Amino acid sequence: MSKRMFVCFILTILGAGVALAQSSKFGSWFTETESDGLLYAATVNDSSALLGQFCFPAEGSCLWLLGMITACDKGDEYLVLANSDVGAAQLKVLCDEKLESGLYRYVFTDFDTVDDIVKKGARVGFAVPLKADQFRIVRFDLSGATTAITMMRSIAEKKTKPSQKTPSVRGTRDQLL
Repeated sequence: MSKRMFVCFILTILGAGVALAQSSKFGSWFTETESDGLLYAATVNDSSALLGQFCFPAEGSCLWLLGMITACDKGDEYLVLANSDVGAAQLKVLCDEKLESGLYRYVFTDFDTVDDIVKKGARVGFAVPLKADQFRIVRFDLSGATTAITMMRSIAEKKTKPSQKTPSVRGTRDQLL
């Protein structure tokens, strides 16, 4: 199963409100380490929307995902407003796809801003513009987020494959890192 399909599977399960047996819980957040290397720290709100950080150690990458019922067109970019007790920020999300659970998966383009809001805040809300003059607001409890993310990231760092050795002389040759 590809990592993309697996993330879809996880979000489908989480969107349905089903907890996975091997997860660790920290406040309203939980972490999971999968056998294929996927790691995540996430929370599900009372409306079954999901907010989480997903890491792929083999690729050395992590991303913030939002799963909610608001429809989107795959590949399109949307503006959302994040608001928390530590401030507000205008963010962009990319629509990834509709999941079997009926949720749509959005990927945040500004990892650091979302990371900062989630780690420092107590609650966060995302305002998503809809057609005409309406907004959908999705809110998440951030209690336990910092602990869950820190634990998950420390495991991810241990599993991350080291990048190729950087040459001692800086040139202009293409490199794959």
